[in-house]
Amino acid sequence: MDLRNTAGKKVSPPKNNKYNWRPAVYGVLIKNNKLLFIQPCWDKKFSLPGGSMNLGEDPRTSLKREFLEETGNKVDVDKNPLFVDTHLYGDPDKNQYFQRISLYYKVKLISKTNKNIDEETTEIIWKELKKLKPNDFTYFQQNFLKTLL
Repeated sequence: MDLRNTAGKKVSPPKNNKYNWRPAVYGVLIKNNKLLFIQPCWDKKFSLPGGSMNLGEDPRTSLKREFLEETGNKVDVDKNPLFVDTHLYGDPDKNQYFQRISLYYKVKLISKTNKNIDEETTEIIWKELKKLKPNDFTYFQQNFLKTLL
């Protein structure tokens, strides 16, 4: 498995071969053939709402929390994931390396709230599925989007 940074560029592996475990969950909300995504502050590419799970947190509970934080929307999460993927990534300058397992779930909108979205989200956008390309999305989500699209 290639080691890359968050932008998807190859980087050198850790000298001690030590990685931190970083499970993550992402929500797939499709309405009228449009996919909901966010514009994260840390990447110019699109991202599905979601993120890292907290220790001891159930994946579905984590996704509900992340979706609310990033979009202001409450969602119901399917029982089983649609897709599972894994990546090694790191930042040699910070000496931080991770193995991420990503779980993708179909979600259903329950309600919109007046809650402010977190500082990681700069914009919430709906895009037509047929106009999307996998490389429009963050490095971590490209394999899933190739499957979806």
